[in-house]
Amino acid sequence: MTTAAAFRAAPNGTWPAADTVILRNRSLRAGTDLKTLSRFGDPVWHIKPAHPDAPLNVSPLTWEHYPSDVQLPFKTFFLAALDHPYPSNPIIVQRGNERPSVSTFHYWFMDLQVFAEWLIGAGISRLCDVTEHHLDAYRAYVLALARKPGRKVDILAAVRTLWLYGTHLPSEGRLATGYPWPRASDDLKVPSGGRANKTPRIAPATMTALLAWALHVIEVVGPDVRDAWVAHHQMLAGTHASQAELHGLSKSERIARYITRCRREGTPLPGHRTDNGQRDINFSAIQRMLHAFTFTARQKRTLRESGLSIAEDTYVGQITGTLDGRPWQDSPIAVSELRNLIRMVAAACFVVLCYLSGARPGEVLNLRPGCRDTDEETGELLIVGRRGKGYDRASLPELPETEEEADQRPWVVVAPVHDAIALLESLGDYAFLFPASFTNPHTARPNDFNARQSESVTRDLEDFVEWINDTFSSPDAEVPIPPDPTKHLHASRFRRTLAYFIVRRPRGLVAAALQYAHVHTKVTLSYAGRDDSSWMDDIQLETLEMVLEQNDEDARLLETGEHVSGPAAGEYRHRVRRRARFAGRVVTAGRSVERLLDQANPNIHHGEGMTCVWRLETAACRKARLEAGLPAEDGPNEGECRSSCTNLAYTDRNIVEQRLLHKRWEAAAADRLSPRPLRDRAAALAESSRAVIEAHHASPSDTDPVTKEP
Repeated sequence: MTTAAAFRAAPNGTWPAADTVILRNRSLRAGTDLKTLSRFGDPVWHIKPAHPDAPLNVSPLTWEHYPSDVQLPFKTFFLAALDHPYPSNPIIVQRGNERPSVSTFHYWFMDLQVFAEWLIGAGISRLCDVTEHHLDAYRAYVLALARKPGRKVDILAAVRTLWLYGTHLPSEGRLATGYPWPRASDDLKVPSGGRANKTPRIAPATMTALLAWALHVIEVVGPDVRDAWVAHHQMLAGTHASQAELHGLSKSERIARYITRCRREGTPLPGHRTDNGQRDINFSAIQRMLHAFTFTARQKRTLRESGLSIAEDTYVGQITGTLDGRPWQDSPIAVSELRNLIRMVAAACFVVLCYLSGARPGEVLNLRPGCRDTDEETGELLIVGRRGKGYDRASLPELPETEEEADQRPWVVVAPVHDAIALLESLGDYAFLFPASFTNPHTARPNDFNARQSESVTRDLEDFVEWINDTFSSPDAEVPIPPDPTKHLHASRFRRTLAYFIVRRPRGLVAAALQYAHVHTKVTLSYAGRDDSSWMDDIQLETLEMVLEQNDEDARLLETGEHVSGPAAGEYRHRVRRRARFAGRVVTAGRSVERLLDQANPNIHHGEGMTCVWRLETAACRKARLEAGLPAEDGPNEGECRSSCTNLAYTDRNIVEQRLLHKRWEAAAADRLSPRPLRDRAAALAESSRAVIEAHHASPSDTDPVTKEP
């Protein structure tokens, strides 16, 4: 962001001068040309330069939509709102010292247009002539409109905002009444929807495959596409290494040198298909390679008579990456497919970056090259960008409050996120990691000022899935990325889906050695802790849903005769029966979720082949960490689980898993090719599993009188 130079303000109590720059007191996007900024007298006000989110295309304020007789006072109001924070509200405490968001002006503009047109219809051309009677009449007019109740509330609220800014307006351009409708009746009130998260999760099968293939593309496909893309642009600029030997030569000499090189290297001439389907030499591609603008008929004949074969297409890059031991594509990368491949690689990078960071889509699209960082004290990997919600996206206190860094915030991330950013940075010199377009920048949204829009990213994601399924599917197998049964893939669904995986599958592999538990620690503690309560609300909501589903399933199985053994079997039955049923309740706020979770959570954790009925005082895993000098945890750590722990219980479901583990460990113990220590350990684990299975079947069905029904 950069700040526009100070411009002369009109004296208080007078109308602003026509040449007053409307964004004079607003921070502007980097690269904004101050000479092009809109001025008060312009018929169209472009306010997009003051919006911090590069992906958004903010609509201008077009004043021809307002009646000409009242344009001046309403223009003056909007200039005041751009210049000054919200004034104090006589009725409620209202965002003191906060400036209205630039995106808000579009809605105010539409809402106040209703008021402006009503004023002209009522024969009023000056705001100072509006009386209390007029306001009551306007309120009745709005309530009679065929609009939703929420829209009516907004339309009336815009008039209140107009009144609040009266101290910054000339006397002729302000409402001289009292605060409009201070005692609004119930017909102005709309029930609040609260903070209910209606964003659907992406189906686990779809998300798992989508992430896995995105990682594959970044690792395998991305480098080849990047090299081809860079080589293509170097050819266009005449800076490719193969063009160095052509400097100083005539066009005919370049052609002769090119033919000689192709013969020496066994390279065919670039080809393409003509309109009648015949293969022919792609002379345009050769012109780019030789940095020549045109060929004469004689020069084209020289190439035709060179004796060189003609390729199926015009290739610009080689395939070096492999999937399952085979090249990811049979033919080299052609120029004709390069644009789409770049878009697919960028889509893969977006999936990894957005999903594994927990950042909002707009926050990811706002990232610029150079956003990778590392915490000097902890070694944690970081990305530094601009927070996507909250007034002025307030910065962290530990960050320097400089003009460039005041709006920056860090996210702690995992290594694949840094890998994705590195690949994007290597694609070229762009102002954003995700510019408006890698391949076809438009003059209306130039890359140096705009990032890719969310709508375009949605299309990219859908095309990415289609491309993966078309390119890498096997005839006798299911598609690599199964479709999501709910709706189209939207990037806004990533955060909710990540919360689901963190809660439901904390040890599920993301890729290779990366685990969701690792992402959980970094994203939850390091991102959500940065004043982003909505992320913690997602985590709490997913946890509540999981607990309620688990409670219902545990109670149902217990009632139908599921057997439970182990030292904590009685406590397990007691907790399950005590919190077995949840009648249902609409949850719209994070605190409500937290309270319900406290009430419904029996602190029962189902692990692999065992169930932990958590009790802090008797937890063996916690004692082991304390004895090792490690920080204690407030929940079970399955990696530190001890078979002697009195918190353990075993359900019939656990015993099914124990039988599978017992067979696996017996096989490992009998493997003569395995080292003796590993075989001994497998034998001990097999014996421990056998003892658990036998004890389960030998134990009575109910040994704890506390849990007996009356």
